[in-house]
Amino acid sequence: MLEYKIRPGSGNVKKKPAIFLLHGYGSNMDDLFSFARYLPTSHNIIAFQAPLSLGFASYAWYPIGIDNKGTVTSEFDASRSAVDRIIKNIDLLSERYDLDSEDLSILGFSQGAILSWALGFYKPNKIRRIMPISGLLHESVNTENKPTFIAYASHGIEDNIIPIQKAREFIVPISNNNPDIHYKEFKDGHTISQENFSELLKWIEKTNL
Repeated sequence: MLEYKIRPGSGNVKKKPAIFLLHGYGSNMDDLFSFARYLPTSHNIIAFQAPLSLGFASYAWYPIGIDNKGTVTSEFDASRSAVDRIIKNIDLLSERYDLDSEDLSILGFSQGAILSWALGFYKPNKIRRIMPISGLLHESVNTENKPTFIAYASHGIEDNIIPIQKAREFIVPISNNNPDIHYKEFKDGHTISQENFSELLKWIEKTNL
């Protein structure tokens, strides 16, 4: 079982919707959980902590490397294993907290954003919304089938960790062909700016059931 933090949703609805938070490489569950106070009070907000320890308060979902061209690389099997593990934990917590299986969302940053895209495409009809920030759609993900999820994706044009070209190469074609995939760019680095976060909150409110 992955470590996690939860902020329970309020209201009288028995089965509550949930937003799962996936942090980036080298971070921890407290990072995105700091956003919980701003997210819908009707939702359970659950922040997972990645299983691979990199040192004090630093974790990763799977190992990454850098090739001789300076490009960040990862092993397909390791990343796919991370997807499977996250899904297993979502299923466990859905049962534990009696979550609404028809209204589950993923908000991921950086490596967590890469996994958000993979979760959406690998597990059709499992996740209703994904919100990948400062990530990319990995070339190994099969995108031939029309997405069954809706998405808000964003990227900083000054990102020096995952260059904007990577996001444009894989995410722009998906968003151009699918009106429910919203992609925005901001004059940011590898971070979530106030402007970006405000736009994200508006999109969440607009797409709440």
